[in-house]
Amino acid sequence: MFLMSKETIAMIIAAALALLTVLIIVFLLYFRKPKGVKIDEEFINNLLNILGGNNNIKEVSVDNGRLKFLVDDLDKVNLNSLKEVSTSGVFVTGNVIKTLFKLDSQTIKKAIEERI
Repeated sequence: MFLMSKETIAMIIAAALALLTVLIIVFLLYFRKPKGVKIDEEFINNLLNILGGNNNIKEVSVDNGRLKFLVDDLDKVNLNSLKEVSTSGVFVTGNVIKTLFKLDSQTIKKAIEERI
């Protein structure tokens, strides 16, 4: 029969706890949603141009993490360019456009609201 000393058992437990701690930290860092991401002026200006300019946006809101834009004239919106900057497609219903970006939706919403 194989017997381990108390010191060996204590070292195994300590190593397991250390490994578990490292795995938890890596998990939290990897899956953490960035907060307060600085969205640069170029991104916002580009997005406003794609959406047909400041005057074309009637309302902007966040719906389940997606940005939702109510536009005055859908023909002024460059949907192909919007698809290129979006991370998960563009959904259009009437004059309402929903899309998702890799940056924080609330931060983008706030930046656009400041401009329109």
